[in-house]
Amino acid sequence: MTSRRGLIGCGLAALAMAGAARAEDGGAPHAMQRLPPDPTPRAQALDTPALKGNSLARGFKQPPAGLAVPKVKIEQASGTRDLRFQPGLTLVSLWAPWCAPCLRELKDFAEVHQAYDGKRFRILPVLTGPKTEITLGEAQALLGKVGAGGLEAVIDRSPGSRALYEALTEHLLPTGSVGRNLPCNLLVDSDGRVLGRQFGASLDLSLKPDQTPTPEMMANARTKWASAEGAALLGALQRGEIAKA
Repeated sequence: MTSRRGLIGCGLAALAMAGAARAEDGGAPHAMQRLPPDPTPRAQALDTPALKGNSLARGFKQPPAGLAVPKVKIEQASGTRDLRFQPGLTLVSLWAPWCAPCLRELKDFAEVHQAYDGKRFRILPVLTGPKTEITLGEAQALLGKVGAGGLEAVIDRSPGSRALYEALTEHLLPTGSVGRNLPCNLLVDSDGRVLGRQFGASLDLSLKPDQTPTPEMMANARTKWASAEGAALLGALQRGEIAKA
């Protein structure tokens, strides 16, 4: 069996790659893969005039009808408790130690979250679906190693720490197969209902139409959460400016 240290090391070593990561139940982590275009319609909640041209907002897709965050226990520095949501909106970012794009994205969330977290909006990364048991201290240390130490470690403490991963990350791929991918970002209301869902770390690459990104460009790219589009989307969420159903 692959050790916890080995899994974390693999994730760190693969940070230069982009897209989404997938791990099949019971197996070793898959190599990083770039997701094909998702034919699912855009999330209705983010289909607003202000966000019409925002590619990051456009990446959030309409979730399956009735999709909601299941009742689970989470562990954080203050203890273990039921996962509940504050009034307003929460951007839940599901991640795992074996997911290299997750680690890249968390670094940018750590940089921007304090500017947007408030009484009616917050960014909440939650570790779920680890390949081996992980302690809160180990999770916090990993966040520090990837430059995301400003985020508080929060762990899904359902059996095997897999309830959120299994309930929320499954989706239909354009190939017709069903898969689970991380990172998975969820726009959630105060009742735990999922209003929009995004897979993969969206990189902020300024490329010409015929330009292919080099490995160096990929390694140094930030995610769109640290871009002007990210600021526009997070600002809209902070102000509660979403389309009502």
